[in-house]
Amino acid sequence: MNKLKFKILKKVGKARIGQIELNWIKLTTPVFMPVGTKATIKGIILDMLKDPQKIWSEDGIKLILANTFHLYLRPGTHIIKKAGWLHKFENRDKLILTDSGWFQVFSLGLGNTKDSLVKLKPDWVEFRSPYDGSKHFFSPQKVIDIQTDFGSDIMMVLDVPTPWGETNKDIASKHMELTHRRAQMAFEYFLPKYEQARWVLFPIVQGGIFLDLRAKSAEFLSQFAIDWIAIGWLSVGETKEQMYQVLDFLSDKLPESKPRYLMGVWTPEDITEGIKHGVDMFDCVLPTRLGRHWTAFTSKGNIKLRNAQFKDDFWPLDNQCSCFVCKNYSRAYIHHLVKENEMLWAILLSFHNIAFLHQLVEKIKKDMLEN
Repeated sequence: MNKLKFKILKKVGKARIGQIELNWIKLTTPVFMPVGTKATIKGIILDMLKDPQKIWSEDGIKLILANTFHLYLRPGTHIIKKAGWLHKFENRDKLILTDSGWFQVFSLGLGNTKDSLVKLKPDWVEFRSPYDGSKHFFSPQKVIDIQTDFGSDIMMVLDVPTPWGETNKDIASKHMELTHRRAQMAFEYFLPKYEQARWVLFPIVQGGIFLDLRAKSAEFLSQFAIDWIAIGWLSVGETKEQMYQVLDFLSDKLPESKPRYLMGVWTPEDITEGIKHGVDMFDCVLPTRLGRHWTAFTSKGNIKLRNAQFKDDFWPLDNQCSCFVCKNYSRAYIHHLVKENEMLWAILLSFHNIAFLHQLVEKIKKDMLEN
């Protein structure tokens, strides 16, 4: 019996509104998930995201992410387990998704030389810590054990994405086959524990920009989509047209009855387009990263608050946004904080960017329900 309950409440074309229930928590999809890489969303008190009056929505934000790679290295799995799982460690009583850590390992760079930080093997990946140079490895089974010790509600398998901008189909195919091999290993290890566990596990569709590979990957991994399925490695160098083509193609290949998670997609236009193609969940670190680099989302495009034009601009960041920041602070004030290098500006912009994307998705759902 599935631990995650999902039902589609309404469809408009390929877009859909759904309801997820997991571990006694309900949320409606589509949903944008903020990323709390190191058990914190930089500069944000997590309780603020639960507050409907600050986010300006009925339910607040019920699902956030954390990063397996960073938390495994620091503070260490044993510390988080001893604290009583991530939920107690970061004081979060809502759902937490943890990734497999592969993206961060991959970002260290693959190589076959003696001094390479990363060595890719068929059944595991070996890497050196960027913090102290110590040697580690991740296998499909080990990352499940790590995420289990974190107490994650939602876990991701250890996949092998196609390299950024890769146009060699043979390489994309090789990495897809490794992804399939690891997914099979992960679920063979995980399924005997499934009924006793609180967590669920995502397979991740790969194949780069090659539609026949994406179709093959979706078909193979659908057998493991017990609760839901993810689309990996888009928005990593391909054109928007290529990304949208893959999404349109996969919308008819993925299981209709399972939530669909498009990993690492964050721009308002890409989220909107993803929803049109039946995607239910999105995430990315960029909203807070942009906030720390003086940038705010608005309904008329991004603005950079360090620019002199905002010195005497007393409008809110976006007059269509109802978040705590837009209700209380002007562009001129935030510009002043930036110029004075006061840390509050990064906090306010990061919070606004998260709230902006959350409200964007909520508005799309409202418009769909009213049509």
